[in-house]
Amino acid sequence: MKKFIHNLRDWFGDFVKALIFFLLVQTYVAQGFIIEGACMEPELKSHEKIIVNKMIYHVKEPEVGEVVVFTYPYEPNKDFVKRVVGVPGDEIEIKEGYLYRNGKKMEESFVKEYVFGSYGPLKIPEGKLCVMGDNRNNSHDSRAWGLLDRKMVKGRADIKFWPVDHIGLIPTRKD
Repeated sequence: MKKFIHNLRDWFGDFVKALIFFLLVQTYVAQGFIIEGACMEPELKSHEKIIVNKMIYHVKEPEVGEVVVFTYPYEPNKDFVKRVVGVPGDEIEIKEGYLYRNGKKMEESFVKEYVFGSYGPLKIPEGKLCVMGDNRNNSHDSRAWGLLDRKMVKGRADIKFWPVDHIGLIPTRKD
């Protein structure tokens, strides 16, 4: 009986250590997320699972072309995933179906189709980001709810891991 209790105590101690390690990793290093909706197609499809690097933006700022996960400004219990299209100092505009950054038409081969409507021109202030889905005509993004506060960014989407036939890195697209 003593041996059983000793083994149980050892097992419980190992379980607690593993749980603490898991919670620390998920809180500060990396976390899994599930894509919901078609706003990032064709790069990310609904129900795909991704890993988000939560450490990266402690050592550098988000860059144009990176896919970020962030807290949705109007529902703090929801996370969104979008691509950064403008950083502080940039001027962003959508006209004639295309995104312009600092007056230059962006050649975004990954954007699903011609973009309806117009946006801007808008200068991005310090502490803010402009984010949009790749499937621009099906994306609820900065054009609808405004610029994203930098503090709301949780991390950079780095890896697709499910389903298995979609495993791979999520590229930064600056086309």
